[in-house]
Amino acid sequence: MNIEKFLIITIDSTHLVMKVEKLLLESNLEVRIIPLPGELKASCGLSIKANIEDSSTILNILKNNKIEESLYSFYLCEKNGFKKHFSTFNF
Repeated sequence: MNIEKFLIITIDSTHLVMKVEKLLLESNLEVRIIPLPGELKASCGLSIKANIEDSSTILNILKNNKIEESLYSFYLCEKNGFKKHFSTFNF
């Protein structure tokens, strides 16, 4: 069975999730807002799903737009069928 790998970005507020999604879409990145996976904790019930290959670009966009690092976290999701494993994403 194929293991699907992708990036999950948790963000502290719904407003900021929508702002970040807009910034990333304006940069022609393939992202979408999804419900926060139950295995992860954050103040907001939404998160952003993105391609791992775009991680450095996403981080640069967040920094260039002066979004505080304390407001977001990056996780690697490895999905195998219905099983998901999350780990902190290290750059």
